[in-house]
Amino acid sequence: MKFGAHYLPTYVPDLDGSVGEFYNRMFAQIEELDRLGFDHAWVTEHHFGEYGGTVPHPPTFIGAVARTTTRIRLGVAINVLPLHDPLDVAESYAMADIISGGRLEFGVGKGSEPMEYQRLGVSQEEATIRMKEGMELILQAWSDRPVNFRGEFYRYENIRVLPKPAQRPHPPVWVGCARSEDSFQWAGANGFHLMTLPYLYKTPDVLPRLVKIYRESLAASGRDPARHDVLGKFHIYVSTSFERAVEEATPFLENYLSVHAAHDPERATPRQLKVRDAATQLAGGFAIAGDPERCIDTILKWRDEVGLTALSGTFHFGGLPQELALKNIRLFAEKVMPRLA
Repeated sequence: MKFGAHYLPTYVPDLDGSVGEFYNRMFAQIEELDRLGFDHAWVTEHHFGEYGGTVPHPPTFIGAVARTTTRIRLGVAINVLPLHDPLDVAESYAMADIISGGRLEFGVGKGSEPMEYQRLGVSQEEATIRMKEGMELILQAWSDRPVNFRGEFYRYENIRVLPKPAQRPHPPVWVGCARSEDSFQWAGANGFHLMTLPYLYKTPDVLPRLVKIYRESLAASGRDPARHDVLGKFHIYVSTSFERAVEEATPFLENYLSVHAAHDPERATPRQLKVRDAATQLAGGFAIAGDPERCIDTILKWRDEVGLTALSGTFHFGGLPQELALKNIRLFAEKVMPRLA
């Protein structure tokens, strides 16, 4: 498996300090990830609140991280493409790819927060078409040809977009998928990698069925599913025992869930998804927590049930102190990763 760390920064000012201090802690953590041999560091785009809103423009964050790391690949998980002009996205992330020396992983999706659509004046009902048109435009912009496109929402004629990304023909593309069969099928038909949130589903059969649709779509389009990654993202906390992990992690996982709930109090959970409290997440393996052996067993369960080839861990959440975040990262790298690589 490939291993990464996922930064959806839930900012708790009383615990995290100033936003500048918050950034510096994340930068230090990613530098440690680079040193320890993690494959990826991912950052998420959100807006207008402490639930991720301190990193509203991930390519800026990625560009900063790129200057102090040398090997780890740097990704966005995800760019909420329907909220943006696709050519602006193409320019920004091409810059990030160049600054990082060709280490960008580009994830796109429709996002999960209706409030962000509402406040930016974008109809969420248009999100699917905007994402598909937008991704076609980005790939044109990253090619050596001028952009020529006439769609439902975007129209461009003979536009030369600069810069071009360092990776040719373009950086790896990932699609964040949750509910829609169409999204899984579209990701496979276009040969993109897949990002999932395995802990979100009400019943364990839903995600394996959707991943099967993705892999069948890859094969139907003439692509080898074995050459395409399926990533699962989880909260992770490694300690000396499960009881110690629960004691140390629970207050901060509860902070994370509270910050998320406050981001959009009117947000409804779609019927096939489920939001679980911190105790249920930890006890049920929806968050990966405990001593290294228990964490390994939980990861193997998810790998085998869903078909994951990559794992991304949120190791720093809800105001977790820096010393605990770094200890968590180091224990995972030293005690868990070698057993699963």
